[in-house]
Amino acid sequence: MDEGVRLAKRVAEMLTCSRREAEQVITGGWVQVDGLVVDEPAHRVANEKIEIHSAAQRGKVPLLSVLLHKNSDMSCNSNSRKSVWQALAPDNRSSHDRSGIRLTPRLQKLLQCAAGLEDAASGLVVLSEDPSVLRKLADQRQPLEHEMLAEVSGAVSPDQLHQLCPVGLRTSISSQNAQQTGLRMAFKGYLPGYAVDVLRAANLSVLSLKRVRLGRVVLAPLQAGQWRALMPYERF
Repeated sequence: MDEGVRLAKRVAEMLTCSRREAEQVITGGWVQVDGLVVDEPAHRVANEKIEIHSAAQRGKVPLLSVLLHKNSDMSCNSNSRKSVWQALAPDNRSSHDRSGIRLTPRLQKLLQCAAGLEDAASGLVVLSEDPSVLRKLADQRQPLEHEMLAEVSGAVSPDQLHQLCPVGLRTSISSQNAQQTGLRMAFKGYLPGYAVDVLRAANLSVLSLKRVRLGRVVLAPLQAGQWRALMPYERF
């Protein structure tokens, strides 16, 4: 019995591209076999009707990077019972996403979390399959600026504010009353837990922490729990 050929081979022939490019087109969800999306390059085909989305007709599609508005009950640990990967559902896709990219289950598994946050924090998280993006966000020699909003209990004194401005960190007060203070903090590079450590060292009790910007990419207008694809023209 003729078992056919790998879908990746057939797509490479149709697009006149390399096998690797064909696999990227397939895992990206751009290929249909008899009307159904197939994201497995090793899938065997014979005489089935194969259709390739117009966005991938040249055999090259951008590697996917996803921006997610993480909730404070989500974890950037892939082994967690409520990891950020579980939020990448179609229902959580932002209406502001204009990429047209199809996030298939297989493609979702290829995404790695870059510049993660501590579990209790919320805000901007990046998941990517693009090695250049992953390297950029992990580069400690030229670290990106991370802008975060913190809410702490009570008022912040001038001495405490001075303590919150060590080398590589700028902190300002955005709002303040007797019950709590809002702080805007800008870090050069960030490791999960660092903001809380700095605040506690100044004898401040942390109520909430949210990352709103990473380099030149901002969180808005994503609502809590929503995600969208990073557009090709966006740069960190």
